[in-house]
Amino acid sequence: MSRTQSFSQVLLECVDEGLSVLGNEPRQAVYQYLSTIHSLDREQIPDKVDEFAAGLKKALGGASRVIERLILKKLFQRIGSTFRETPDSEFTDYVSEAKRRFEITSTKHSDPLEGLRSKKGQVPS
Repeated sequence: MSRTQSFSQVLLECVDEGLSVLGNEPRQAVYQYLSTIHSLDREQIPDKVDEFAAGLKKALGGASRVIERLILKKLFQRIGSTFRETPDSEFTDYVSEAKRRFEITSTKHSDPLEGLRSKKGQVPS
């Protein structure tokens, strides 16, 4: 993972990879569905994770859980962490946790200015 990538870019790539198990056309169909029915473009997914999860559920039914899990496994792997399922946690909770970890690790070993930009949501580890 290059440090120049934002969490949003990493998340979108993982969403792409997770959806590609369906095949290219079905993946495009899911994006089209989200865009048409939910007015949610691919680029907006990182800012509207809950809407993405809801749209995915409507589009794929029970299969959405499998896709979510794939996306999350890839996401945690990409940020150098391990995905552990916990009862009562939703897709959005996991994505928030991944983002938190991503921000902690990216501020640990990057330029000094990086840490000054956003102190919000950092938890001492």
